[in-house]
Amino acid sequence: MRIVPPIRPIRDGKILDTNLINHIIQRTEYGAELLSRYKMVAGSNIFVEQAGNGLGVSYLTALAGGAGNPVESGSAGTGSGGAGTGTGGAGTGSGGAGTPQPVTPLHRIVGQYILNGVGRGFVYNGSTFTDIFVPGSTQTAALGIDGSNIVGFYQIEGSITRGFLYNGSTFTDIVNTSGATKLTTVARGIDGTNIVGNYISGRFRGFLYNGLSFTEISPPSSILAVCYGIDGSNIVGQYKLSGSGQQEKGFLYNGSAFTDIIFPGSFFTGAFGIDGSNIVGYYYDAGYRGFIYNGSTFTNIMVPGSVDTIPYGIKDLNIVGYYLVGGTVSGFLYNGSTYTNIFVPGSNTTIAYGIG
Repeated sequence: MRIVPPIRPIRDGKILDTNLINHIIQRTEYGAELLSRYKMVAGSNIFVEQAGNGLGVSYLTALAGGAGNPVESGSAGTGSGGAGTGTGGAGTGSGGAGTPQPVTPLHRIVGQYILNGVGRGFVYNGSTFTDIFVPGSTQTAALGIDGSNIVGFYQIEGSITRGFLYNGSTFTDIVNTSGATKLTTVARGIDGTNIVGNYISGRFRGFLYNGLSFTEISPPSSILAVCYGIDGSNIVGQYKLSGSGQQEKGFLYNGSAFTDIIFPGSFFTGAFGIDGSNIVGYYYDAGYRGFIYNGSTFTNIMVPGSVDTIPYGIKDLNIVGYYLVGGTVSGFLYNGSTYTNIFVPGSNTTIAYGIG
């Protein structure tokens, strides 16, 4: 029997060199334990971080420019002032729907699927769909994700809609009770401790919730506003103005000013997801068509052969959403070159709303 000396404990956030990490992994008596407790990102260096997502999932994944192919380990359990302007010329973005590729394990996708007429939330890690369903609800949808935290909404009898925050084990209600009807609050996006969405108080109003209080986020003079995505201090959404002929416009709010996001020539534009300087959403032109906007140029996002394509979320240039083809609504992941189908087996409809 070979005696292997122990390896000193590895603290969270420690940077390891490639040789050491390969040595650890090859020694399976340590590698198995390490992979069960940590998700590890392999590149020129290795960043070790406790998984802590409540789903028992851990990963070893190559970063862009790193060596080797992604390796996945673990399995998922179950859990129950005026608006400015921002426009740009429309570019093109296409990509054949090739052989489906695995989702990069560092990214998890959330959404909703319909089974027997009931909407249920899910989180997908690249190989396994895990149910997200608020106990006692008539339907649940998972709309946004950041780390181990998932936000969305659920409905109960009487058409009451409530937002929720799910940390992998516990659902916490996100409900604006200050001046709102208390019947409808939807949590749509999350970044750290900040959550965005919409509530009803006379009309649809966007909000930012910091864990303690709600702040309304609605463009001035709007008659309807919804916040969909957040990244740092930047929030994206959609709104209507009174007397605008019911035109729907996307917006970017940076904490002090609103900027319009309008696809050139389109009467309807929505901004749904943001990551850094990149915004994804849709415009209408004889069908719903997706785009990614980098602050100066719009690039089309359209699943080949689809009637409608609507992107909802973006992370590290990975885009998720849904598309319609042949009467079936399916989720997708687009990595800039390839579209991958995201569909819960046995479901009637699957929509991917967020990626984190």
